[in-house]
Amino acid sequence: MFPAFALSALFYLSLPASPLADVLEAAPAAQAERACLSAAETRAAVARHGLADPLATLRAAARKAQAEPLRSRLCRVGAGFVYEMALLRRDGKVLRVNVDAANGQPVGKP
Repeated sequence: MFPAFALSALFYLSLPASPLADVLEAAPAAQAERACLSAAETRAAVARHGLADPLATLRAAARKAQAEPLRSRLCRVGAGFVYEMALLRRDGKVLRVNVDAANGQPVGKP
């Protein structure tokens, strides 16, 4: 007879692959398209590519959302740049906002 753990392992191996497995396999590919920059790299990218000022963009997004600015980071997404921002609303919830670094307009999640 097979031990109980061997039977349970055979059972799990016989199940079809879950949709979660597809997501986990696709995650590294999606992360390869998006890379966030350090503070020094951000300063260099803003100067080199003529991007919007990170602090001014963060403050503008906070005013528009009627929230307090928490943080902002510059990420390269494909061929462009996006500021990923965190804003704190008065009710205590944190908003995640993405803004195109070239024109300062809100964009969908990368």
